Amino acid sequence: MVTHKVPDLPTCLEEEHSLGESSTSCKEVLNTNDTKMSEVSEVMSKADIKPKSMHRAKIWSDDVENLYRFQQAGYRDEVEYKQVKQVDKVECWPETGFVKKLQRRDNTFYYYNRQRECEDKDVRKVKVYVY
Repeated sequence: MVTHKVPDLPTCLEEEHSLGESSTSCKEVLNTNDTKMSEVSEVMSKADIKPKSMHRAKIWSDDVENLYRFQQAGYRDEVEYKQVKQVDKVECWPETGFVKKLQRRDNTFYYYNRQRECEDKDVRKVKVYVY
């Protein structure tokens, strides 16, 4: 049996400015995560992918922060969000790589700050899924 761990979630998007210039900080993140993006696309290509196992986060990290944001909006993780909302990209803050905006299932939007929002007391509530 082969199990795949979900890559670092979510991958930051390259934002284009009105003059056609790309944000360099975000571009650097994309260049280092090219393989991770393709892994997410590979996972997404399988319809109705289900996680193999789940464990709770023990310490805060960037991945835990983004999972906290997805779960606060009512989704397991980026994979489920993309399946339900039929989107290819998730809006991220270019400075931090954290999720910027998510749309709930009832079409209400959640807007998140650039800084950390998952407090230490909430870290153990975050579920980390393994595919």
